[in-house]
Amino acid sequence: MRYGVVVEELAVEVMAQLPNDEARREVMALVEVARIDPRAWPDVRDPGSVEEIREAFGRR
Repeated sequence: MRYGVVVEELAVEVMAQLPNDEARREVMALVEVARIDPRAWPDVRDPGSVEEIREAFGRR
């Protein structure tokens, strides 16, 4: 259970550092896509996933 708490705390910190509400909405939209269909997001264990993410979502 501690792992979940650490991730939640990190998520709160990251969201707080976003510049505005629009950025927060964009992040939450991406989280929702991954939540609904985890296979829609590239596997981060794959070294090529960073490029896939950049292609799909741009510099954000």
